[in-house]
Amino acid sequence: MPLMAAATGCTGAAPAAIEAPAPPVYAATLELESVTPISTATSEILANRHAQLRSETAGRVVEVLVETGERVDEGQVLLRLDVGRPASAAQAAKAAVAQTDARLQQAERELERTRQLVRTGGLPEQRLDDAKDAVRLASASRDAARAEAQLARRGLTEAVVRAPFSGTVVERQVELGEYLAPGSPLLTLADTGVLKARVLLDPREALDVSIGSKAIVSVYARPDERFSGRVVRVGEVIDPRTRRLAVEIELYDDNGRLRPGLVGRFVVETGKPRRVLRVPLEGVFERFGSQHVYVIEDGIARRQAIVLGPIRGGFAEVTQGIEPGDTIVIKGVTRVVDGSKVQVVPIESATASSTAPNGEP
Repeated sequence: MPLMAAATGCTGAAPAAIEAPAPPVYAATLELESVTPISTATSEILANRHAQLRSETAGRVVEVLVETGERVDEGQVLLRLDVGRPASAAQAAKAAVAQTDARLQQAERELERTRQLVRTGGLPEQRLDDAKDAVRLASASRDAARAEAQLARRGLTEAVVRAPFSGTVVERQVELGEYLAPGSPLLTLADTGVLKARVLLDPREALDVSIGSKAIVSVYARPDERFSGRVVRVGEVIDPRTRRLAVEIELYDDNGRLRPGLVGRFVVETGKPRRVLRVPLEGVFERFGSQHVYVIEDGIARRQAIVLGPIRGGFAEVTQGIEPGDTIVIKGVTRVVDGSKVQVVPIESATASSTAPNGEP
């Protein structure tokens, strides 16, 4: 707006109009950029496998071979229960199998004798049927005894608790001498060799995510570090409770900097790179319910309505309103009046999304 200068002297001449200096602004020329679509979410980091081991049989703990925090291998013995009762039961079952085997052999011999006597007319046909039934009953008794023996042997096996997979003992819940009932908790075992996370993504952003897509992870416990990962599974359906798409991400943590239970922020690539226009949010302002920027032409800033797309890292994609090659004000918009001149302050970078000046010009 022109300012009025004070009159000098006593000549009585009309005051002269002096034009205000053009406000300084930062500006940048827009170019198409390659942007990979992403989706972000927060989730808990999990162990690859996690198991709560429980007792399958009753007995007293007679040997504990591991401590909390100890690494174990698959098949390694973790603890043993008293095998007195299971051993006695197995011995009795073995004797029962031998007894039923003998009865079956006796019934088969009796069947053969009866068959010969019936053939010669020494016995009626009914006795042959009875002998056959006796063989079938003896065979069924033998099968039942063998099944009981197998269960008894399993009791001996269940008295020795082994690691189902290689991992770390997270918690030990039994002590030496403690009596356990079937189903009692014994140990908590976790395989932390590989870490993973189940991440729920917004389907509007992540519907096209594929196996192998990259992910960047930051955890609140290590704010200055970034970790990478990849998508190994993608849910087939939207989670009915959260209305989100579940994906499983495997993390790369060769140095062991992460732990199960940590909460992290996951940035997941959800598609292929595409060419877009982006503007810094500092250069966008609202007028009459729409988003606008100032486009500079021949030193004059003119307000231009735009339509914004996804926002990421302080920059917004522009889908309508401006074109590549346009020069816009990216900082100092509060000093600009539509249709007025501006003074562009030189900056090192010429692209909008790579320009991030620290202070007002």
